[in-house]
Amino acid sequence: MDQVFILKLILSFLIGGAWVTTAIHLADKFGTKVGGIITGLPSTALLSLFFIAWTQSPAVSAEATTIIPIIGAVNSLFLLVYISMVRKNFWMALGSSFLVWGGLSLTLVLLDFNAFSLSILIYAVVAFLSFLHIEKGIKVKSKQLSAVKNTLRTLVFRGLFSGGIIVLAVIMGKIGGPLLGGMFAMFPAMFTGTLLITYFSHGSLFSSAMMKVALLSASSVVLYAILVRFTYVRFGLFLGTLISIVVSFTYAFIIHTVLVKRIS
Repeated sequence: MDQVFILKLILSFLIGGAWVTTAIHLADKFGTKVGGIITGLPSTALLSLFFIAWTQSPAVSAEATTIIPIIGAVNSLFLLVYISMVRKNFWMALGSSFLVWGGLSLTLVLLDFNAFSLSILIYAVVAFLSFLHIEKGIKVKSKQLSAVKNTLRTLVFRGLFSGGIIVLAVIMGKIGGPLLGGMFAMFPAMFTGTLLITYFSHGSLFSSAMMKVALLSASSVVLYAILVRFTYVRFGLFLGTLISIVVSFTYAFIIHTVLVKRIS
């Protein structure tokens, strides 16, 4: 168990760090729409659900997905609060976002939330309204930065920093229980690493624009959890993971091709 958990931390650090670094590098080169799509793909949830199944059982991992969609709704509010406040004060925006995430997520765990269908419904409503307010209310516009040059030192820092945040989320998820495991599988580690780096690299407007697209792309994480719930028990860990990755990543590509290119 200890060796597997150490492996989980190493993989989380390497994959998570590479994921954020790649997303930001692509955003530097191609704009916030591409970077936001990469940021919103399943990463922390993918690793967490995989290792819950590996160290316990696919059934336990499937049970952990119960809370994931509604925590996805909380993550949408996390990004909404950040984007709404970041142009006034970055640290107040980040702190308020975490207060909202922590308060709502812990409340759901304490209430022993276990209604999967309701979880999906709440996510769909909250995510849609949050995105609509960011797009039409706050009117966050996509950004393009094609002249940015990244040094090896910058890329290494981004990888180490973001990988460290994701490892912290994995450790917190070790506390125990499918519900708590599901909660920390959705900890906004990828969002946090990305928004911190993009804010200090490019400012609040670029950071907000990338997080707007990430909010939309994050629906692929909820889809991934739904797929895990039904494939892990039926097909087993490895085939279930493969099916879930292929379907959710294909969905994210369709979202980018059909929808993201049309938003402001």
